Amino acid sequence: MLQTGSVVISTAGKDRDGFLVVVRTDGGVWVADGRHRRLETPKRKNPRHLRLTPYRVEASSMATNRELRRALTACRQAADASEV
Repeated sequence: MLQTGSVVISTAGKDRDGFLVVVRTDGGVWVADGRHRRLETPKRKNPRHLRLTPYRVEASSMATNRELRRALTACRQAADASEV
């Protein structure tokens, strides 16, 4: 279930295979990554184009774009370590 703070992987579009965080879920799923898609202008994505990961980002880590990037980097490294 997609909720605010869920870390997802995009499966379609220009941001394919990128880690994103669900910012809000009203009228679709709005995602941001802190670099290309900033918190001020999140991207609306179709939920069918997102794959849920077991990771979550706390609301305090979504306060600024820098903190969001750091949290996503940690999730990406954890995912890479679990694949090895």
